[in-house]
Amino acid sequence: MKALIIGFGSIGKKHFLALKNLGFDVSLLSFSACKKDINEVKLYNSWNKISLKDFDLFVIANITTLHLETLKKIDTLVKDKIILVEKPLFEKFIPFQSNKNKIFIAYLLRFNPLIKALEEILQYEEPYFVELSCHSYLPNWRDVDYRENYSSKKELGGGVLLDLSHEIDLAFFLFGELKLLYSENLKFSELEINSDDFAFLSLKNSKGLRIHIKLDYFSKLTQRKIIIHTPKKSYEADLIQNILKIYNKDKSIKTQIYKSDTISTLELMHKAILNNDKNLCSLDEALNVLKICDEVKNG
Repeated sequence: MKALIIGFGSIGKKHFLALKNLGFDVSLLSFSACKKDINEVKLYNSWNKISLKDFDLFVIANITTLHLETLKKIDTLVKDKIILVEKPLFEKFIPFQSNKNKIFIAYLLRFNPLIKALEEILQYEEPYFVELSCHSYLPNWRDVDYRENYSSKKELGGGVLLDLSHEIDLAFFLFGELKLLYSENLKFSELEINSDDFAFLSLKNSKGLRIHIKLDYFSKLTQRKIIIHTPKKSYEADLIQNILKIYNKDKSIKTQIYKSDTISTLELMHKAILNNDKNLCSLDEALNVLKICDEVKNG
């Protein structure tokens, strides 16, 4: 299959590696990448030079504020293709539908083996309280000045709420339709950015399950966890170490270790795309995430 990646920043490069590992014929559309930095790859620097109908898969990995424009362009010009949009879908909720192409959003944590294990557990357990958290330090994210990165710029769709919306998507994915009860979304750290660096969401589902989500850009203690409490057990899923700990009433602890990294998880997601897997994030599901984000941002 032939794939075209639009945008070649940090995540675009990871999609490139994953698709090459899977044997895709990959081309790039980038206005900043240099041919000398990319071996044996067709590099385009203009839409006018591309025959879009020649590609089977499109990966939209440019800046968030360009996602809608890029998606509209591709969806207008091709039919019966697969379009994968990097998360978040857009910088805010904007209605969009397509009857011409299959559109998915790259919430790849759905394909982390640890998340698959939690899915199986939840078939037999009825939780009453869940915490999802992602604490990280933005200056350590990439090998560039964080102040120049899009994540630091509100006008480019940056900010912790959208950037770390994986947790919101996972809450929907694992626990169904959710209602926002209370939220905070602020900028209050020492970081030299104009985007939000903290978000807290309190949600519940139709069964009364309470879910808390905490996100930040300023923590020097890096952590990404899901903690699930049920009447029988408590589960601690560490998505950085890929370890699941199961705590029992008798104080015994069972530990399960999984193997995962970003590239292998992307490979699993792209394989799922080829198989039209039901676990892929649909356009409607990604729009639901944006509706919640808009609710949070609007207070």
